[in-house]
Amino acid sequence: MKVLLSTEWAKTFYPKLYDRYPEVTFVEVYNSDDIAKEIVDAEVVFGYINTEQFKAAAKLKWVQTLDAGMEPLFSQAPAIVNSDVTVTNAKGASAPQIGEHAVALILMFARGLDQFWHMQQERRWGQEYGMSIVQMVRAKTVGIVGFGKSGLEVGRLCSALGMNVLALDKHEVDGTPVVKEVWGTNRLGELLEQSDYVVVTVPMTSENAGMIGAAELGLMRSTAYLIVTSRGRLVDHNALVTALKAKEIAGAGLDVVVDEPLPPENELWDLKNVVITPHVAGNSPELEEWVFTIFEDNLQRYMNRQPLLNVVDKQLGY
Repeated sequence: MKVLLSTEWAKTFYPKLYDRYPEVTFVEVYNSDDIAKEIVDAEVVFGYINTEQFKAAAKLKWVQTLDAGMEPLFSQAPAIVNSDVTVTNAKGASAPQIGEHAVALILMFARGLDQFWHMQQERRWGQEYGMSIVQMVRAKTVGIVGFGKSGLEVGRLCSALGMNVLALDKHEVDGTPVVKEVWGTNRLGELLEQSDYVVVTVPMTSENAGMIGAAELGLMRSTAYLIVTSRGRLVDHNALVTALKAKEIAGAGLDVVVDEPLPPENELWDLKNVVITPHVAGNSPELEEWVFTIFEDNLQRYMNRQPLLNVVDKQLGY
């Protein structure tokens, strides 16, 4: 069996595979031409491939990707969606980091840290003003849109802080012990109306694009904050800017935006009720090892003809 290793950052982990599976032919390839050449008789790929490479992959049976989101693979090799090739992803590897990042944004807004940073730049103490804006998150309500592994982690941390947690998902999900019931997407309006903080963690699909638009933002409280950690295109950019300018919502914490990198001329940069982080919510020094471990575990399963973890429903896109 031939396994193509096209993920360069994982080079330090590969010797583990060589020692563990001496009967497997592992080939490291890091440029497009070499991948196209070596993939011809490869059965497994750890990494991403494009359309040309997929066409050449006569024996390909399984691709393990490096992220939870499937756009990097499906946009480059769309034909794989309707093929017999099994695709698995790295869902869950970033969940702890995303949970911490979302909660950090919630606490930042609650404690006024964004405003205090601006005051610091002005060398202004402003204690009286500061005392008027700080809040507790305890007993506040967080609504989590998308209750997969990342959403569950957000909910777990928020629950530990004493927050009331609401959650919804397209699929039936067991939310215990964080929530008694995970609502269906038909209750999105209720969640938006009741939440002090709304965290969006759903995967990016054509169905979900723009799911938070003007109508949805209009249901949110004027004191509520929107936190987006999964994909920027889930939110209607123009509607969000309008709502933020008019203070229809209190603010937004955005780790993802429609156009990345965010262009310098984009007006989101200038809105003082917005905090932007550069798509890093899922990252930490541990992430690469965790992603590799998912592949390593799945390779063991594949060799033993056991069901793989994180199998992607290619029609749903996640």
